[in-house]
Amino acid sequence: MKIQVPKRTLTVLAATLGAIALTGTAFAASPPPGHRPPGIAAEWAAAWNGTDPQALADLFAPDCTYTDLAANKVSVGRAGVAAWKQGTDQLIADVHVTITETFRSGDHVAIETVYSGHIHGAPKPFAVPTTTILELKDGQITSDRDYYSLTTLLAQSGLPLTWTPPAS
Repeated sequence: MKIQVPKRTLTVLAATLGAIALTGTAFAASPPPGHRPPGIAAEWAAAWNGTDPQALADLFAPDCTYTDLAANKVSVGRAGVAAWKQGTDQLIADVHVTITETFRSGDHVAIETVYSGHIHGAPKPFAVPTTTILELKDGQITSDRDYYSLTTLLAQSGLPLTWTPPAS
């Protein structure tokens, strides 16, 4: 007995299996064994984990933008990036970025991380998931957009949702 399966059913089945296979890889909780982030992502994380604001700024093009969407802050140019890093280090002790996954398509790099630290004066440290989108040109970062939940960061820190950093 021969079973006839409509062509549309086979197409839908193949597409579903392909999506499941891709989703299982793309949304893994941790990077697969042996996964190495693109060079720029590793350099970016190392610079954030370091103490020299200029080391981060040097990864950027002179006319770059750095946007922290949660903080509603845009920094322009290498001097702006260095100032943002310096201000972050003054506000948050033990700033650390741990890369969990990276994706690259042409001149765009997506970096999934855990961003952690301890806001000075806060009762507790935080560790929040973050996504950063880098745009590159000639090996330098022209745009950096950071996405994370400020509400989660403040809640983990034990701070009220209305908290704002002290004026410098």
